[in-house]
Amino acid sequence: MIKRYCLLAALLCSPLAFAEEIDRSLQADPKGEVEISNVAGTVTVSGWDRNEVRVTGSLGEGVERLDFTSEGKRTEIKVVLKKSTHWGDEGDAELSIRVPTGSRLDVNTVSAEISVKDVAGSQRLQSVSGEVSTDIAAEEAEVKTVSGDVILHGEGKPSVLTLTTVSGNAQATRVAGEITANTVSGDLNLSLDTITRARLRTTSGDLSLRGALTGEAKVDGETISGDLSFVFKSPVDAEFDIETFSGDIDNCFGPKSQSKSEHGPGRELHFRQSDGKAQVRVNSLSGTINLCDH
Repeated sequence: MIKRYCLLAALLCSPLAFAEEIDRSLQADPKGEVEISNVAGTVTVSGWDRNEVRVTGSLGEGVERLDFTSEGKRTEIKVVLKKSTHWGDEGDAELSIRVPTGSRLDVNTVSAEISVKDVAGSQRLQSVSGEVSTDIAAEEAEVKTVSGDVILHGEGKPSVLTLTTVSGNAQATRVAGEITANTVSGDLNLSLDTITRARLRTTSGDLSLRGALTGEAKVDGETISGDLSFVFKSPVDAEFDIETFSGDIDNCFGPKSQSKSEHGPGRELHFRQSDGKAQVRVNSLSGTINLCDH
């Protein structure tokens, strides 16, 4: 009996007991911009065929209010914490948001997870430590995290994607078109249906790129100590300029790399596969570079 009373007391004193349930809607432009700001908890966004934005979910005890306004082409949803609330101290807000399918998104969080699906407009998603998961349509998308992981799904349609992490890992599948990816120590695994332009930078994290090179594709890769791996769909038609200061170069479909000098470190690989229409330029300080086809 004592245990039951203790459990009941714990539930009554928990943040969930003080959560405020919300369900609000406002008319919105079918191709307008929706700005969302949340500190902790979750932000789940999904598109629908109505010209309105609907917010449902719950606000923790540390939340003072939810600002929700819509004017012209701009809708704003902002979680405001109480002044006495410290980050991570009952300031969670669980938000489920429906937006017009053609909306443009701008989402910012600290530790709140971000999930987006069925939104055709451009996306700008930023989080410090929250995980970001989104479906990429044929528009621009920019995703940034510090330590949060990133999961991206495309539809094989050309898009322009910018992906930045510090220590978070990222995975992208069925993306196509142009991609700029930067990381410090996170691992990036990028799978593109087609590649028109790729700019890849890593400090110590490993980065892999897989996809088909278009006729005029350009790929630039740079690493300090992280490994770079490239797997291009056959037949490969490109000109390659690969250099390392002290790292190795492995190539499974063309000539082998050579030493830069007889006595010094470093290796280089310069060759043309087929007509050499696409261009692949990769530089490494100490990381290994792998080339292969499939």
